Amino acid sequence: MFTTRDRAEHTRKRKTVSHTFSAQSISHFEQHVDGNLKELVKQWNRLSDTEIAGGEDYADVDCLEWFNYVAFDIIGDLAFGAPFGMLPRGKDITEVRLTPDSPPSYAPAIKVINRRGEVFNTLGCYPPLKRFARYLPDPFFRDGLKAVNNLAGIAVASVKQRLEMQEKGIPQRDDILARLMEGKDENGNALGREELTAEALGHMIAGSDTTSNTSCALLYWCLRTPGVVERLQKEIDEAVPDDVDVPSFAAVKKLP
Repeated sequence: MFTTRDRAEHTRKRKTVSHTFSAQSISHFEQHVDGNLKELVKQWNRLSDTEIAGGEDYADVDCLEWFNYVAFDIIGDLAFGAPFGMLPRGKDITEVRLTPDSPPSYAPAIKVINRRGEVFNTLGCYPPLKRFARYLPDPFFRDGLKAVNNLAGIAVASVKQRLEMQEKGIPQRDDILARLMEGKDENGNALGREELTAEALGHMIAGSDTTSNTSCALLYWCLRTPGVVERLQKEIDEAVPDDVDVPSFAAVKKLP
């Protein structure tokens, strides 16, 4: 919906995608979020065990980096049909295709989104500069515009793979992309490839660094504020069995 300023077109898209975010639809997405959170716990346990085995008392972890990985993998799982694989690799890397038929390449998605934001914010202050930005000698603009293409390429690669699966009759997962593919406007028309790609890309931009930054800020203030971690630990221990690493939403939604 954020890809158009035309009111009629916006209304059409809103009607097409609104069912995707109903309470019932969102509840079905929990399984994908749960799987990625379990992978995060697994990786942090691995880092901790490795350091302890080496004689250390604990592991130093860059939480923002790992929150970025888990946020991107969740968005990939929900909006593109599969995680980007950042969590198991412990690296910021994902497949890119500039067009549906171009050969794949690879780019750092987190870095791409950050650079895209920086250059777009700058060009937004002086829009006439946009048409000349690629010719400027400053790599800030050149690399920033390249990042924009790479970001779109991430969505192109993922949507291409998902549409090919649909054409082959392979059963679809229950996720955001599947709901977008099912959506119809009042005339019974589904979203086209370009619209699907734009919507999926919008989800990635809106839900990745916002989620990771918020998660990191929450953890920071929990650790900085005396008594919070202890109280939180007590509440979770009372509500969640010892053998459960990632509790369901139903198990924790009524915690104080």
